[in-house]
Amino acid sequence: MPRIARKNIQSEFVHIITKGIKSEFIFYKDQYKNEYILLLKKYIKEMIKTDIISYSVMANHAHILIHTKSIDEISNLMRKINTSYAIYYNKSEEREGFVFANRYYSQGIKDVQHLFACIKYIHDNPVKAGIVKEPSQYKFSSFKEFNEGKLDTEVAKLIFGTENYVSKLNNLDVKSEFNIIDISDEEDKNRITKKVNIEKLIDNFCEKFEVNLSQIRESNYLILKFKEYLDQFKIGNKTICGILGIGKNRINYIEKRKK
Repeated sequence: MPRIARKNIQSEFVHIITKGIKSEFIFYKDQYKNEYILLLKKYIKEMIKTDIISYSVMANHAHILIHTKSIDEISNLMRKINTSYAIYYNKSEEREGFVFANRYYSQGIKDVQHLFACIKYIHDNPVKAGIVKEPSQYKFSSFKEFNEGKLDTEVAKLIFGTENYVSKLNNLDVKSEFNIIDISDEEDKNRITKKVNIEKLIDNFCEKFEVNLSQIRESNYLILKFKEYLDQFKIGNKTICGILGIGKNRINYIEKRKK
């Protein structure tokens, strides 16, 4: 089977990043990540000229790398996925309003080197965030599907041939300086430098108080309790505001009023 021509990569491969509004942790539960992945796979099947290459769903954003013969399909795909997920998330969290931050960001892949660097970048995201030590340990990315041959599309075969993903990357000189709009503009603000699984902390708090994030953000009392709980893990106000999707000065305002 012939390889994909280098000249076609820039126009046919697109890296998409979609983020929660105000960096809100819209995928903070496992069930939320699973739902987004299900919607992604459901709607990608409806696309005639588009396939998934790789993906990773984090707490407040998602990376998707697709191959498409029709750029017009991208907008349609993301509209369906994000609209369906927003309805699901708002209902689950008993909230209203926007779920995603403006329009998704998309980046064309310029060459073979860029393509493999992008795949690696997406699968390494959970490692970079300190959630897992190895990409294979993260349940909400396409890493295992790659290595188990479950992403058995014609495009995947064209890219990797008979070699598995890890083997292919090990045999290529994939540079670390992946020139991308680094998600760090949002992710680094909310990433915990210590090896703390923030999603687990959120789950523990919500279970203890029998609330969800929407209910926390609507109550000054719960916001302060949430802050008090996360303070012990050295998690700052900026990160807490990002988790809750509230203004960066909201906690300071509440604390001043309390005094």
